[in-house]
Amino acid sequence: VVGVALRFGHSGREAAEASSALVGLAAAGECAKDYQDDCRSAKCCNDFATCFEKTEGWAACRPTCALGVPEELPPWDPTADKTPWTCKVLAPARAPPPPPPAPWADPPTMFCFLVALVMGNEPELLRRQLSAGSSIFGCDSYAIFSEQAMIIGPRAGKMVKSIEIGGPMHTSQSNTPDFIRAWTKIKELGLHKNSDWSVKVDPDAVFLPTVLRPKLAAHKVSTDSDMVFFKNCPKFKSMQGPLEVYSKAAALVFFDKLESCTGQDYMMQRGEDWFFHRCLERLHCRSIEDFELLDDQYCTDVEPSCTNGMAAFHPFKTVDAHVKCLETAKN
Repeated sequence: VVGVALRFGHSGREAAEASSALVGLAAAGECAKDYQDDCRSAKCCNDFATCFEKTEGWAACRPTCALGVPEELPPWDPTADKTPWTCKVLAPARAPPPPPPAPWADPPTMFCFLVALVMGNEPELLRRQLSAGSSIFGCDSYAIFSEQAMIIGPRAGKMVKSIEIGGPMHTSQSNTPDFIRAWTKIKELGLHKNSDWSVKVDPDAVFLPTVLRPKLAAHKVSTDSDMVFFKNCPKFKSMQGPLEVYSKAAALVFFDKLESCTGQDYMMQRGEDWFFHRCLERLHCRSIEDFELLDDQYCTDVEPSCTNGMAAFHPFKTVDAHVKCLETAKN
């Protein structure tokens, strides 16, 4: 491969042979291999990947592309170094892009969002969710937040892109500062103001908006005036982080009064779901217990079966496990 050969100081003859092989690949109509081939000369990428330019001399098929310099180097990417990616799209995936989302005829409306890493397994999970129109991509509106701006993939004639919130990112036990940056951006852009419900989802949760919507409608909440959120874990009588659901009235007061909670030391000592739950209580939001919303292994100590009619299942960190659970739940 040309990019790898040049990076490790291979001879010009070897680089020329690699380039010639890629021309043959394109002529044969084959797609470039993810991360491995320079896809500038190939006609396409495999399913769930796009040919993104790194520099004028190298491009690779990847599920997503984060603009700029990565904070860490993934071991599976032979082109990884501190050279920033331009993320210019050079070739589409072999699979056609997903159709535009159909407008929902029935209320309630949902704004869904997640905070994702630009490294590790989460970008590939997001690309699969985008292609399937699942998770947040099945909501009326959605947003993705990440340390760097990240191009996820095509939808409805445009490239879906995350909103940059800076970093570095933290582990789940100390990720409240990451979410404060995301919440601040939501408030700044007013993303929560036009939906009946706001829904935060974890990237490794299998989330079905089509299942959540009628469950929310059944509660008959006056979302414009009733400040409510859902406790979804029977073991702890808590709101678990993989699926956080709260009404428009609760969202308005939360984003308006966020700074009143960030100054509370006891709220800042644990993860985001601890902070969010305590902040809503401090702001006098009312909780509703609904233990049919989320099947979370960290609540039940049992791996979710994906067959019990819940709206979300967690955690499924590999693509194969995620896709299997999604198909099982849909069927």
